[in-house]
Amino acid sequence: MKKSRFSKNRQQWKKENKTIHNQNKVFNPKQYGDVWGSINFNHEWGRTPQGDAKGPVIGKLVIGNQSHELTFTETNKIIETLRDAQHRYNVGTRLGRTNQDAGVKFL
Repeated sequence: MKKSRFSKNRQQWKKENKTIHNQNKVFNPKQYGDVWGSINFNHEWGRTPQGDAKGPVIGKLVIGNQSHELTFTETNKIIETLRDAQHRYNVGTRLGRTNQDAGVKFL
């Protein structure tokens, strides 16, 4: 097979040596927080809601030793609340807030 006259110029961005990643490193879930490894969601099909809730129970949210049965709307509320918490943290960090006493206090 005849080599192309451009074969030397092809994919110059490719390195000859492969990058060695740390793939054999032992995984430590504690580096992400105390409960990171215990957060789980178990789907439960065909459940009916308790009390005045109108939506069906879609499953159980398990964090640590506690579990809570959640409806679809409750999961949406949790997602919105946690996204808001992350946003507040990011904005506060960008504004230089490092603790409860930093920044402006309202009386």
